[in-house]
Amino acid sequence: QEGDRLLLGLSGGKDSLTLLHCLMEFQRKLPIKFEIEVCTIDPMTPSFDPSTLIPYVEALGLKYHYIRDNIVERANSAGKNKGVVTSLCSFCARMK
Repeated sequence: QEGDRLLLGLSGGKDSLTLLHCLMEFQRKLPIKFEIEVCTIDPMTPSFDPSTLIPYVEALGLKYHYIRDNIVERANSAGKNKGVVTSLCSFCARMK
């Protein structure tokens, strides 16, 4: 609708980047005006460093919410009896 504000979760993978560019194209071509903002949750793990998205999104001219959250550290004490969670993937998905 006119004046809507969209917040897109951006992981940097092909799905979220493709969706971002599709939304930007809709924004450019549709007669209604809406805003797009982007958010990435950085879980602070060595295997996933989304910080390269910062200059990329800035170059697109979008408002960017980059949130660092040590999800793995919290997972070590968020399970039963303050132990490790049984599924890190499920925990991370819920925390994002």
